[in-house]
Amino acid sequence: MTSHDVASLAGVSRSAVSRTFTPDASVSEKTRRKVLAAAQKLGYQPNVIARSLITRQSRLIGLIMGEWENPFYTTMLRGFTERLGERDYRVMLLASRTAGDVEAAMRMLMQYRVDGMVLVSASPPAAAAADYARGGGRLVLVNREADGVPATSIVSDAARDGREIGRRLIAGGYARIALARGDATLPSGVLRTEALREAIAASGRARIVIDRSGTLGYAAGRAFGNEVMALPEPPDAIVCSTDMTAIGVLDAVRIDRALQVPRQVGVVGFGDIPASGWASHDLTTIRLPLERMIDAAVATVIDEGRPATGPRRIVVEGEVVVRSTLRDAPSRG
Repeated sequence: MTSHDVASLAGVSRSAVSRTFTPDASVSEKTRRKVLAAAQKLGYQPNVIARSLITRQSRLIGLIMGEWENPFYTTMLRGFTERLGERDYRVMLLASRTAGDVEAAMRMLMQYRVDGMVLVSASPPAAAAADYARGGGRLVLVNREADGVPATSIVSDAARDGREIGRRLIAGGYARIALARGDATLPSGVLRTEALREAIAASGRARIVIDRSGTLGYAAGRAFGNEVMALPEPPDAIVCSTDMTAIGVLDAVRIDRALQVPRQVGVVGFGDIPASGWASHDLTTIRLPLERMIDAAVATVIDEGRPATGPRRIVVEGEVVVRSTLRDAPSRG
């Protein structure tokens, strides 16, 4: 069945059929009812792909994500799906683990003529990003930066986050700090760690005794916690690059080592996933402003007749969520 068949049965023009199935298009209620009745009788559904060839808009936004074991990213996925759906866009989701995965995903999305791409915690290969930009595509990186890439980056103020963590540690009287980091090459992570180091060094009362990269996720965090707390001079505070890593550390400290948090060991996470606020964890962490990051990404990636702007760097401020895993934090049950 085609729109011509529907138009003939309903006694209207083909343009009236098109307007009926186009969100926010102008069509009278009487015409709409006639078209919908004819379409139901014929079993007609509009061909979105064919329409995209005419309008040169697919109404698809490509979303490339990884790290599915971290609830932070599934929360972000839901936010993107809802925000884009409100504007009658749909998400085409592809998973990535390596740089090769990211390039393959970008090349595939180009073939589907997506109206824009959002990469969450993934860095685009320069060649693929340049090819997409030459075709007028809009590329947005969320929680990630990449030098020399034609894309807008939306990131938290990593230096401020690092300084705030350092201030909290010093205020709590911690002296031997361990860092459990994931990818040590990420620009935001580097900035956060440098600011944290500077804050600790400036105090003259504390020092970083362990800095371990490649420690990401619950299992890695639990193994790391057990390892460092078994040292002759264990740290008295552990700062983690994700909340899932920090929860693993918490279980190692509390369950495996039978130590008291925060009196004997303080733990800090990053991201403020829902589980961090559970009473069993009550984790002090940095909360990223997800709503603002998603809104900025959607506003940037959607082409609503606006000319594409050049690459930008949008910085949003995180917030220290003080819970009971650090001294100088309120105890809650």
